[in-house]
Amino acid sequence: MIKKNCFLVCLLFFGATVYAQRTRLLDSLSPTQMIDTLLIDRDINNWSLRLITNYKGQSFNLVDNDYRLSFRPNNSAGIGVGLGTSKVILDLAINLTKEEENPTERFDVQSAFILGNHNLVGLYIQYYSGFNIENNFDKPEFFREDIESFSTGVNYLYAFEELSFSTATLRAGLMKSEKKHFITFGVGGFLVYDKFSGDDTVVPVHSDFKENTNLNKFKGLGVGVSGGIISVFVLPANFFINVDVTPGIGLMVKSAYNSSGKQKVTNPMLYKLDYNAGIGYSYKRFYITLAYGNGLYTTRLNDGLNYLFGNTKAKIALGYRINTNKKLKFPFD
Repeated sequence: MIKKNCFLVCLLFFGATVYAQRTRLLDSLSPTQMIDTLLIDRDINNWSLRLITNYKGQSFNLVDNDYRLSFRPNNSAGIGVGLGTSKVILDLAINLTKEEENPTERFDVQSAFILGNHNLVGLYIQYYSGFNIENNFDKPEFFREDIESFSTGVNYLYAFEELSFSTATLRAGLMKSEKKHFITFGVGGFLVYDKFSGDDTVVPVHSDFKENTNLNKFKGLGVGVSGGIISVFVLPANFFINVDVTPGIGLMVKSAYNSSGKQKVTNPMLYKLDYNAGIGYSYKRFYITLAYGNGLYTTRLNDGLNYLFGNTKAKIALGYRINTNKKLKFPFD
């Protein structure tokens, strides 16, 4: 299995090397010039100020045949402000604590951006402490503050066509009247590290799971390849919709811990599915967008137990594009 993991890592490294050779122009730029080229939009007419409300959550499930345990956080909604351009959208939100009795402590950063004309990169870091435990076998729901979950990862997709007209530009309120639709395919890879733990077994004693199910902690490091489709459609009356779907497959080095100690998980397979959908409307310099996305991973543990984990995000943004003919200037111009 180690050899297979090394093969996937080498495959992704080879792909990155090939791309680097294709973009020799960027290699000739200084670091400040590269940041300017990739991330800074100098046309302030493309900038917008945004008010947002969002929902972000990390959850995981343990499945034993027809029985399911779901671990879900509280207080997942937030409000905030942001800045949008044709190259990057930066939104900052504060969490709204609805469940004062059982709040979930969290640190959650999720970001996606376009590098160059073809490269879509997604990053996330998530730490959650305190979960509601739900089930489908008629046992009472309860909250455990000792259960912690940490997940971080990188997703990369190389689009076969340029992404100048993309989901990101439309979500920044930058519609192009000459464009009616955009569809492209891409290939890439992903890297993920995930773990969860509890002071005691995370599976309730009086559950319908197998009697020998005793799981205090899990951790895994996975790498894989992926491919997907990015699509945007401009509709009449200044509406637009988009749908992105990226499935992937990989290998994961996994370890499970119980009262007897560490156990190696023998099945290395890891499957994932990312999907994002959105709808928006633009009127003069105002726009509003609604976006929803999910990143799902699934893998098998020992004793036939399935583990599903992922992150969910939804956002409503109301933006106003700045009206000026000025362009940004920097000291390195």
